[in-house]
Amino acid sequence: MIEQMNFSKLHLNEFLSYCGEISTYLKSIDKEGLQIVPVIDQFAARYEVAVEVSNRSRSSKFTHLLKGKDHRRDESFLAFRNLVEACSHRKDATFAEKAESLLRIIRSHGWSLHTKGRANQSAKMASLVKELSSAENTSLIAGLSATDWYQDMVDDNAEYLKLQEDKTVAESSEDDYDTLEVYKDLRISCEQLFEGIEVLNRIAPNEKYDQMEAFINDCTQRYQTIVKTRTTKNENAKEEQTEEQEA
Repeated sequence: MIEQMNFSKLHLNEFLSYCGEISTYLKSIDKEGLQIVPVIDQFAARYEVAVEVSNRSRSSKFTHLLKGKDHRRDESFLAFRNLVEACSHRKDATFAEKAESLLRIIRSHGWSLHTKGRANQSAKMASLVKELSSAENTSLIAGLSATDWYQDMVDDNAEYLKLQEDKTVAESSEDDYDTLEVYKDLRISCEQLFEGIEVLNRIAPNEKYDQMEAFINDCTQRYQTIVKTRTTKNENAKEEQTEEQEA
């Protein structure tokens, strides 16, 4: 017999973890010839959807990555810009003039373009790189021994744009789900799975069903303990707070 789990007491991460443990176990065992297989497959499918929805509701995995790539292209732009500016202070007049020519171009596209919004920055970077990529300007850059610095700026900007494109493609391919309905479907599927295992084990007793019940009961007991521990901790905290207020 499978012990009942009070799903309403579980936090979302606990609920998904509970279902995940059961799904992983059921996938790992031999189920050949068991009538419960379609129910298990439906439960596993709904669990996967719930995990996908849960992950999507958190900060997108791209958010942190984009922040890092954006910072990197900022740094590369500043490194190139500041190098060119430093070269403009050289005593060699010809050398300094080459730098001044490049500085005028940089200023025309935005001396502080790295402080703008990401879309604005991308547009300005595109126009800056386009102008600097001309034969005349790449020659000036080479004359300052700044080619590697320039290429870093170009490459780091390209990496940011590629990641932004990947994010757009990923988001456009996502299905639209009713989040609460997805979690409800998983709970119902879990309950149907438990009921199905019990019924089939009564109709056609099988050691494999016994093993399933034992594993599920073990999971249920462990997560019930987590709930009880959290409840006790919260109650104790409330009592302490009340005592402090009365003191």
